[in-house]
Amino acid sequence: MTALLPWTRAPRRRVFISYRRDDTKWVAGRLADSLTAYFGDKRVFRDVGDIPGGADFGQVIRGNLGLSDAAIVLIGPDWLHAAENVHGVDDIDRAGGAGRSRLHQPDDWVAHEVTAAMEKGIPVYPVLVDGTPMPRAAELPERLRPLTRFNAITLSDDRWDADVSRLARIVALDIPSENERKLQGLNLLVSLALLVVAMTTLLLLFRQLFPLVAAVANTALCPLNAEGAPTCLLSLGATGIAFVAIAPCSAMLFVFARWVHRKHKPFFLAAAWAGALGTLGSFLLLKPLAPPYEELAMALGSTATILVMLVCMSLSGFRPRQ
Repeated sequence: MTALLPWTRAPRRRVFISYRRDDTKWVAGRLADSLTAYFGDKRVFRDVGDIPGGADFGQVIRGNLGLSDAAIVLIGPDWLHAAENVHGVDDIDRAGGAGRSRLHQPDDWVAHEVTAAMEKGIPVYPVLVDGTPMPRAAELPERLRPLTRFNAITLSDDRWDADVSRLARIVALDIPSENERKLQGLNLLVSLALLVVAMTTLLLLFRQLFPLVAAVANTALCPLNAEGAPTCLLSLGATGIAFVAIAPCSAMLFVFARWVHRKHKPFFLAAAWAGALGTLGSFLLLKPLAPPYEELAMALGSTATILVMLVCMSLSGFRPRQ
């Protein structure tokens, strides 16, 4: 389920993975799969799997960097020392031999990617693979030296799940995860539905209690028919219809509770139970009352239920499971 609600189809914020193929190719592929599972489809970009055949490599890279809101720079053992020999083949020159460091070459795409990400001002996360030390500023070309100011994150094969989870949580501070986006949509949908039925119920209640409000409400809810007689669309007795909206909202909260962080889940479930018990209790306890007490009790009961649900939902914060 990629999009829960229509408004969640807005342009998705993306993560760009920069890496050197002969250094951390396997890490980039595995990390892209892991982050895709966390952030959602088409929200993680890396060059090998996401550039179609025949496409202009540079144009695609620049375009995806322009659409990205965070960049992960994979730094492996050969990221800094990769060099190009006289035959144009990548070589490793840790001892400062004949090969020229590729990072210092003007056409090196890794250097271009990292520089473009820093110039754009998006969050940049240096990720040190398998114990690789963070390069010193003196070892980098001038345009890459600002990279050393970013806090580095470690990633190793032995602690892969824990390290990736930690990295995803840090990146999620800038880019919401897929579950967070869905929970935000759910929050908006449920809150709007509850507020609409609460306002309608209160309008019907006030129409009975206050003459001035009654005049305004009658104009909105009781338009004149062709013969000039008022035709009321809703009466105070219709306040029980509010539970028709409360019940499905409660059901949705139960369904999506598994996506909520365990520390905030009790408030989330409290909102769901408030809707379920409020609906059941109102119809079992208030329905037998004689009019007009039943109508007033149903109006107050639905309003109180909605208020409790909104308070609990607010306390839950709709924090996604990490």
